[in-house]
Amino acid sequence: MNYSEDKGQAGEYLRLTLGYIAKYSQPASPVNYTIWYEYVSGKNQKLRKAIDASIESAIPLTDKNMETLYRKFVADGDRIVISKLLTKINLMLREITSHVLETEGDLSGHGTNLRGLSEQIRKVQDYEGIKHIVDQMILETKDLIKSGSRLQSRMKISSADLQQLYRELEKSQQEAQTDSLTGLINRRGLEKRFELERIRAKQNNLSFSIILLDIDHFKRVNDTYGHLVGDSLLRGISGILKTQLRRKDVAARYGGEEFLILLPETDLGGADAVAGKIQKALSTKEWKLKDSGQSMGTITVSMGISMYAMNEPGNNMIKRADDALYMAKNTGRNQIVTQASIQG
Repeated sequence: MNYSEDKGQAGEYLRLTLGYIAKYSQPASPVNYTIWYEYVSGKNQKLRKAIDASIESAIPLTDKNMETLYRKFVADGDRIVISKLLTKINLMLREITSHVLETEGDLSGHGTNLRGLSEQIRKVQDYEGIKHIVDQMILETKDLIKSGSRLQSRMKISSADLQQLYRELEKSQQEAQTDSLTGLINRRGLEKRFELERIRAKQNNLSFSIILLDIDHFKRVNDTYGHLVGDSLLRGISGILKTQLRRKDVAARYGGEEFLILLPETDLGGADAVAGKIQKALSTKEWKLKDSGQSMGTITVSMGISMYAMNEPGNNMIKRADDALYMAKNTGRNQIVTQASIQG
């Protein structure tokens, strides 16, 4: 977010932000604060329209709904990181182009190509677009090193800078797909892995399964012990998931206290077995408060399982797992339910 307002204006935005948080009885979390700050400042019109629509439709602004708004209209833009990367690329393009313009003849074509990349930058909005630009710049500089003896030393420097930029891009992209609290991949990262698994399933005629997992009575933990303990519990659950999964399996924080586990080359029976392992691992774990050592007892989870049907939209599969999870929640919690139980 690009916040450039003066002190007085920022203070007014802060007053309005806290007013909205109080009005809707929300915790003053970073997510809620950021959403309302962007709302009152008018810097994010898409977010503003989405919130206004929710208010007009009497849709409750719950923690889960606020997190969804944050992912969709704030975090998913990665505006700060992308803006910085594009600025750096622009500066490097200008430097390389200026070197090329000092020459004549065979190198003029490279100048045209580089100017074309400058035009493309104006249209870039995501990491894939940036990566394409950097790939093209690396190819151009490699050719320039080969073809222009007077430019070789300068181009080698530019090429090294580009390689470093590429590494920064890869790191930024990885961070953008990682949930900062649990260290698992986030919903955006999951979408990419999900699509990859659908392609693999189609190519190899091998299905896969998912487990949608929700921590039972998580709100009670937050209300009783506070959000810091709740965050610690989320990290602890994430650690247990990692110990129960294969290297090729993927665990993601799906939202709030929900996790989604992607199990390649696994049928319903195999996924049910994995869910059973997770349930057993949790049943033997006693959770204690770090400061006092007070026992919180055991923590249970409810799980819904579905298996991919070839060529179906990914949302259909998630809907079945969600329906199975709903049944698990409504039959006493600490249950494992597969799609077979909801397909009558």
